[in-house]
Amino acid sequence: MINNYLKIAWRILLRQKLFSMINIFGLVIGMVACLLIVQYISFELSYDKFHADAANIYRIRHQSHSEGSLTENLPKTYSAVGPALQADFAEVQQQTRVSKLVGQVSAQQPDGSIKAFNEQHLYAVEASFLKMFSFPMVDGTAAALNNPNAIVITQTTANKYFPNQSAIGKTLKIQQQVSGTDITATVTGVCDDVPANSHLQFDFLVAQDRKAGDWVYPDSYTYIKLSPNTDQKTFEAKLPAFVKKHGDDKASKSSFTQGKTNVEDIAFTLQPLTRIHLYSNLTDEISTAGNGNMVWYLGLIAALILVIAYINYVNLSTAKVIERAKEVGIRKVLGSQRKQLIIQFLFESLLLNIISIVMAVVVVVLAMPWFSALCGVKMQFTLWKDYTYVLGFVACLASGVLLSAFYPALILSNYKPVQILKGKFQNTAQSFSLRKSLVVFQFAATITFMIGTMVVYRQVNFMKDANKGMDMKQTLIVVAPQNVRATDADAINFMHQDSVFQTELMRSPRVFGVTSSSSIPGETINYIMSYTRPLQDKGIRLPTLEIGSQFLKQFKVQLIAGENISATVNYIKQPMMLNEAAVVSLGFKNANDAIGKIIQTKNGRGKVFENEVVGVVKNFHQTSLKDAFTPTVFRLIDPSSVTHYELKVNTADLQATLAAINNTYKSVFAGSAFDYFFLDEFFDNQYQTEQHFGKVFSLFSGFAVFVACLGLFGLTLITINQRIKEIGIRKILGASVQNILVLIAKDFVALIVIANIIALPLAYWGSHQWLQNYQFRIGFSIWFFVLPMLSVCLIAVTTISFQAIKAAIANPVKSLRTE
Repeated sequence: MINNYLKIAWRILLRQKLFSMINIFGLVIGMVACLLIVQYISFELSYDKFHADAANIYRIRHQSHSEGSLTENLPKTYSAVGPALQADFAEVQQQTRVSKLVGQVSAQQPDGSIKAFNEQHLYAVEASFLKMFSFPMVDGTAAALNNPNAIVITQTTANKYFPNQSAIGKTLKIQQQVSGTDITATVTGVCDDVPANSHLQFDFLVAQDRKAGDWVYPDSYTYIKLSPNTDQKTFEAKLPAFVKKHGDDKASKSSFTQGKTNVEDIAFTLQPLTRIHLYSNLTDEISTAGNGNMVWYLGLIAALILVIAYINYVNLSTAKVIERAKEVGIRKVLGSQRKQLIIQFLFESLLLNIISIVMAVVVVVLAMPWFSALCGVKMQFTLWKDYTYVLGFVACLASGVLLSAFYPALILSNYKPVQILKGKFQNTAQSFSLRKSLVVFQFAATITFMIGTMVVYRQVNFMKDANKGMDMKQTLIVVAPQNVRATDADAINFMHQDSVFQTELMRSPRVFGVTSSSSIPGETINYIMSYTRPLQDKGIRLPTLEIGSQFLKQFKVQLIAGENISATVNYIKQPMMLNEAAVVSLGFKNANDAIGKIIQTKNGRGKVFENEVVGVVKNFHQTSLKDAFTPTVFRLIDPSSVTHYELKVNTADLQATLAAINNTYKSVFAGSAFDYFFLDEFFDNQYQTEQHFGKVFSLFSGFAVFVACLGLFGLTLITINQRIKEIGIRKILGASVQNILVLIAKDFVALIVIANIIALPLAYWGSHQWLQNYQFRIGFSIWFFVLPMLSVCLIAVTTISFQAIKAAIANPVKSLRTE
């Protein structure tokens, strides 16, 4: 019996070639879109779940408040917090602290040469790091970090620094002048390369014994492992008392360089390890974070595209009911039961769906490398390994088979064979209304996608193209030497080298300007000082950017009050500048009110220094337009604080320019790694998540439009076939091609207009909610809504017209000759 059902289903599939192709093609596109997006969602949700104790590991989130307002929202906290939590609470089984380092790493080669690179993925960690986290070791054990200045590196890093030899026992030298890092470390372990779905992306782990830590400055990413079954909310409720207890310790409340820590203004909360990647939009994240909202938006798109594909299938199946009427009538006359008819339709639907899913899986496997590049992540098609996703997709497939088969089967099997064979069968009003509703739904979803795509595209381009308050064009960043200047002689020598390097560059006709700074646009300023106005007891911590005297001129930063800091002027008090946001933070009335005022700081020995505000600059975007303006203090740079040189260069012959700069760098800073990049590209890297999301959103919105129009094409074809005799009679009675076109198109166009009316408020609401994630965002334009509406209407009319015109110009004799 089953063979008979399958044989008939296959014959029906071949007999209705065009509609079978439309249905299969639509379902394949819908399934491919769904599988690709679900694979991406699965990858994003899998972050950090590979750790054995992932469910019990949390990171401490550090929040600072001032006068009731949130001033800092950080993923790191004081270095003393971890040990204190472990000492105070039995629930804390383990703690580990992580500090992010950057610097030059060098290793001596067997031939005596030095291999050196500037490295970004370098962490200072405690011995407990490898015990808390599950990073598999290739060589060595989890005890590899038990001794200070031991270092664990990844397999790729081992091959990079020690090719064709064992890395164990080898020595690496790590230096960075600004942080004072000068470590000679011995390789005690090699681990597997870090999985792509880890928020901790490292190449080096350096063991450092930080002991009890301090309550001075939030510089440690702190993780704790709680006992199993510990309730997060219950534990968090104990933290205010913990903060108060340690805040009462007067010794912990002050720091020479930072002023009062004011622990009583601090709040701690827990971040589950597995939620850090998607739900941690904090300042100075340890790695680029994802966006949970975007992931679920894509999930909604995946579901809707699949629904649209099945809507097409249901629509085409119900619309073709009348063509199967006589077949069903004859079957009933010959003794077929209603149950048998329903099973036959189910087998037809099942066969078509099986063909579609096999083709979809093949396409997904072939497309996965391209899709991974589009998303900006390294992933493979692994859904089949997770029974949850397999069962979910099987359930969706079964639902689609049942829904797309039951309705037409029930309609046909419910009619009496005498009525069918006499030609009295026709589509019911309920069937026609269902098709109308489904067409409206799928086009409403499609239009919403198109509007959303336009909003995402415009927002991303707005952030990339908006006036950032500074000119970053043709700006080449050269990373300053990381070598530590440990002695006064070293410092004097570097000051000379710094002067020679900048002077030599300015002699080149390819270089238009040179300046230096302690941080560059596009990165968080980590140098934070406490500033106090006279007669005020409470200081405020502000990011401090040290800049060369040509910084404002070269970047075209607008000075709105006072004057620029000059390297040639002998100031009585140390000069500083503020931006507009810092003026507000320090409580000045306006920019002019701040000029000439004194701000106090302390050095490491507690000596008070007075700084005079000599200028105020217009706000510029230090970080992305997702964030508010950063309140910033500007001071004249000390050569020891230089982290980057900013060069305005001629990009006409870029290779020659880079070669000349490299030669100058190597001649002045012998033994240092030459590293460079362009500032505008570096700044725009902050929008990678939005850019990838925009590309993916656009791609699948296009899929949705295509699938919807594919269904509309099929419905139009069926409608014309069902009304072919009516069209022939109308032509004989004088109807023009235009009349026939309007006759066929008007009902569909009316449905698309209704879909537009439904889609507009939904698209506005969804776009408005998404834009709230950005401090600087686009305003809504009428064209955001008009263009997608007109586009969909034009595409739909074109789809309908193709078949309608073909029917209108056909010879009516052919359609009426059987009458």
